[in-house]
Amino acid sequence: MRTEKIKLFCLPYAGGSARTIYSKWGDLLGPNIELHPIELAGRGSRINERLYANIEEAVDDVLKKVKDEIVDSNYAFFGHSMGSILTYKVLQKIDELKLPPPVHAFFSGRRAPHMASRKEKLYSRMNAIEIENEILKLGGTPPEFFQYPELKDIFLPIIKSDFNIADTLVEKSEITPFNFDISILIGTDEDILTNEATEWMQYTTQNFSVNYYDGGHFFLLDQQETVINTITSKLVEQNVEVVI
Repeated sequence: MRTEKIKLFCLPYAGGSARTIYSKWGDLLGPNIELHPIELAGRGSRINERLYANIEEAVDDVLKKVKDEIVDSNYAFFGHSMGSILTYKVLQKIDELKLPPPVHAFFSGRRAPHMASRKEKLYSRMNAIEIENEILKLGGTPPEFFQYPELKDIFLPIIKSDFNIADTLVEKSEITPFNFDISILIGTDEDILTNEATEWMQYTTQNFSVNYYDGGHFFLLDQQETVINTITSKLVEQNVEVVI
């Protein structure tokens, strides 16, 4: 008798590389969890590939990468910020196609998809200077980064494309609850109200929890071990024993 490994697919935040963000997770996750960071087009090893024109292209690309992996395996998804809304859309597509569902989904650093941002101006409508200021406010990117024009020339098109995805809003009438457990992860100091987090409850018919971590929007980086402990404990509870 052994416990089957759960594949954990991880999607990045706007402007990020999944392989970089989640590079240390493999050594910290429980032994029965197999890390699968999903690198998106235009960054990391895929830097020369065309950026997504819309969220539908991103969903199709991610689905193409995981489709064969989820057919006969237990799996879970984790997404932070932009990765959170992208995770939701990918899982919605998986549900529509009647593919095997995950055992759990983790939505991190994001208010419920049907709740509009309280910002006066959406990220996707900001100019380069406004984007730079917002990124610095959020933290996670050192100010020195923007002193190098060659880096900005690479980074800004990626972030603009990602913000188009991040600003996706779901109509409340379109919500079809998933039939698996979901967990919400939120930083105590980020701009997400309690009700904006708990509204995620509408997205599942199963177990639901909101987990808070010290820090702002990038608590994911600052509280890495605590976040991983949450993921491990949730997935260990749902692991499946398989007779060999």
